[in-house]
Amino acid sequence: MKNRNWRITQESQVHGKSFEVGIVLFFALCMSVQVQADLKLGLEPGDLRLCNDDIGVILWGPDNAVTLSVGKSDVWDRRLPKESVPILTVQQMMDMAMVGDKRILNGADYYKSYNHYDFPCPKPVGQLILLMPFVEPGGKVEVEHSTYAYKITGKNGKKKVKLKIFVSAQRNLILLYGTGENLVAGDLAIRLYRHRDTIVPGGELHPTIAGKNSPTDFERLPLPRAGAEKDSFWIAQDFPADLTFPDGFVSVLAARVEGVETEFETELGKTGLGTPMIAEKEGRLSHGITKRFTPINEAPGSAVTAKLRKINGPFSIYATVVTTQDYSDPFVASQGLLKDAVQTGTEPLWQEHAERLERYEMGTRAIAWVDVIRGAAYDQDLVVDEIWGGNPYRLRPGGYFGDIPFCSVDSTKYCYQDSSRWHADFHFNEVSAIRSCILRQFDSMDPYLRLMQTMMPMCQANAREVYGCSGVMYPLVHYPMKAETVIHTHITWEQSMEITAMLLKPFWLRFQYTWDMDFLRDMAYPIMREGARFYADFLKKEDDGLYHVFPTVSPEHRGITEKLKYNHDSQSGITLIRYHLRATAEAARLLGCDEGEAARWSEIAENMPAYPTVQTPEGPIFIDVAGAEPREYNIAVPLTAVFWGDDIGLDSPPELLEIMHRTLRLINVWEPHRFYLHRVKTRLGIYDESSPLDVENFLQSHTGVIRVFPAVPSDYAGGFSDFGAQGGFVISSRRKQDGVEFIRVQSLAGNDCSVANPWPDREVEVICELDGKKVSATVEPKTIRFKTQCDGFYHLRAK
Repeated sequence: MKNRNWRITQESQVHGKSFEVGIVLFFALCMSVQVQADLKLGLEPGDLRLCNDDIGVILWGPDNAVTLSVGKSDVWDRRLPKESVPILTVQQMMDMAMVGDKRILNGADYYKSYNHYDFPCPKPVGQLILLMPFVEPGGKVEVEHSTYAYKITGKNGKKKVKLKIFVSAQRNLILLYGTGENLVAGDLAIRLYRHRDTIVPGGELHPTIAGKNSPTDFERLPLPRAGAEKDSFWIAQDFPADLTFPDGFVSVLAARVEGVETEFETELGKTGLGTPMIAEKEGRLSHGITKRFTPINEAPGSAVTAKLRKINGPFSIYATVVTTQDYSDPFVASQGLLKDAVQTGTEPLWQEHAERLERYEMGTRAIAWVDVIRGAAYDQDLVVDEIWGGNPYRLRPGGYFGDIPFCSVDSTKYCYQDSSRWHADFHFNEVSAIRSCILRQFDSMDPYLRLMQTMMPMCQANAREVYGCSGVMYPLVHYPMKAETVIHTHITWEQSMEITAMLLKPFWLRFQYTWDMDFLRDMAYPIMREGARFYADFLKKEDDGLYHVFPTVSPEHRGITEKLKYNHDSQSGITLIRYHLRATAEAARLLGCDEGEAARWSEIAENMPAYPTVQTPEGPIFIDVAGAEPREYNIAVPLTAVFWGDDIGLDSPPELLEIMHRTLRLINVWEPHRFYLHRVKTRLGIYDESSPLDVENFLQSHTGVIRVFPAVPSDYAGGFSDFGAQGGFVISSRRKQDGVEFIRVQSLAGNDCSVANPWPDREVEVICELDGKKVSATVEPKTIRFKTQCDGFYHLRAK
């Protein structure tokens, strides 16, 4: 990451004294034109991608058919198959488990629709194809990546076409513009194409769903429509009505060609019109990659082709994607958008696009760099370099979209196949917002937080109807669509009772990193309170005086077991539910409300059972659920008190850390999910050289104590700047090989500050940068504590 490979360390003059404040400034070299040549298009959609907040384009294809696969974040087949079995209450599940009913035991998929239908799932919009027969034989196409765009050049002898391609940051627009030289009729054409959907009754299911055949009780999506108007052409896909769009849903890909005469040809229901995707191997290639190209390549489809006449000068192609969610009449709207773009012109459109992205790039950056690591010198190599926040694109309006940070399985706007792994749904059992918070990218969290709010009525109904509780109980999975209640997908994994606590944790984290009381009052607390009310109803005090998590399911393990033998007190349930109850009680205290309920939440949180353990020859280790034995884990549940629960960390009692280290050493985790072990190691202060450095290697604050460089090698030299910390702080620090040089603390809210002491054997001083005076601090071997003022800056160093 050496595109910004120099820095200036600013000296701050405070009443005649000089302090390194660790502010790192960079020239944004991406502002200048950077050209990366020697890129390869490839014969299948790959990594050459352009997007805005709504539209995604993948650039690929053979030289004679350069192809843009176009997607949009709201284009879904939203049909929701009706469940063939009744929805069970938790009491009914318990009764069935006690009598050994195999329909719900050991991970059985009692609910059918999720694993029997590919849909709901996102769908591709279509292809925009540059048909360039003149490049073959003997010619070639070159691709370059320049700032905010791709450039393609096709040439063969004296014939040449050169186009810049970008997806506007400001508009619902794809623009290709440039010049052609010595081209005659037949040398170049522009085609819009969409194949007919290949999900058919009785056909093959996506292997990550079930790998069997689908039922026969649905109709195949209709053939796409295509046509041309006086100066534009279009391709459209119709989708059936659903609860979200009761009159049906339509996506329209429309285009105009300017600067050259055109004639249009429309073809419906024919094969061989699109660019075929060619892969060395198809099928399920890995846990996350499935290529199902042949059925798509062989399917009939519809196309409209703009055949271009003589070109010897500039020309441009404008394209847009409009759906029913955008406008009631997508066809009329698409024509208006294209007309407005043409009237604006290519260069003004490029300028507004580039200026928007330049403004974004000039925002405050959270960065971290390496000078030396493991004895090797680096050229001030950036390992973290991200904008604090803001959005580089004009935001799409609210609505029913895919591409939600934290929980989307796959991107909708880059969809180019007919079905997606696990429906490309919103998966809620592995949600984490900590990195976004440390990088202070809070507005990237907004779509997720709004999704949780939108779902709240459905989740209140679920809490009442299935669990007999007040408050909210969130599901395992959801889609970007309306439903009467939560969508039940897997009866077993839905009973991991910590799901609600996990899903609502980002609300509290965002407050912890910003200390925005308005956000806490208006957005976070109302939904957190609903979660706490659910847990206060669900958890029952047992004879030992403790509130046990029962029944529950270890996430993705064991399932509902006979006589509920392994459905007590999962570590993930204990740690996340306790976190949620403590956080909500603290929020109520800060807001001065719901005193009685908050006392009840605190009482439950502080009287939950200890994390379950099991004996090994080396001593006790944590186990995923009480009474069980170790196994291979899909999700490292015995470690969730460290990562996700934020309860065991470097400031925990030695006896807990000893058990956790032993657990980490002995645990067996399924290979695709072993990256979670790295996150746990980092939080336990272990540098894992097999994984890249990330934000928590440089800064952690989840234990309530700010700790700099918690998981770097002993000889690491480098630093970080403008990382967020809980309590409403922004931290910068630099380290030499022999230890930390300084720590800079910006206080956003005036809270008391606790910093892990990196200089336990030296005298430490805390200086207020505003007036240069020493700040009264309690300095202990482990911790430095001092009071702050709102918007104050403090410099910590050893004398």
